[in-house]
Amino acid sequence: MNPELLVAALLNAPAITALVGAKRALSQLPTNTKPPALVYQVIDAVPEPNLNFHEPARARARIQINPLALSVAEVKAIHAAVRSTLDFRQQITVGGKTIVSCRFDLQGPVEHDVETGIWTQSADYLLQYYE
Repeated sequence: MNPELLVAALLNAPAITALVGAKRALSQLPTNTKPPALVYQVIDAVPEPNLNFHEPARARARIQINPLALSVAEVKAIHAAVRSTLDFRQQITVGGKTIVSCRFDLQGPVEHDVETGIWTQSADYLLQYYE
């Protein structure tokens, strides 16, 4: 399972769907999607060499989460739900793959698109998993 599918499965959590419903998309939302919504990307994914051939190979991915909302408060609420779902997640199975760990890494600045009225703020997570 590739990291995009792992992230999609992780983001299909009740705390997140309560805020954005099914409005979660990889890279770009469909045209005319109304906020609140969530866009995610896998910034990079690299294998981690494994010297013990009796264990499955590990990989590491950097994930970026971008909530889209009509207020900063909504953006922060979506981030709180995502963080409670992803941060410190470890040794769980998702889609038949084991998540070794998922940790919050950094957060970008709050941004506002004046034309659309949409607010966003990126947050990155580091995901380690068995391929």
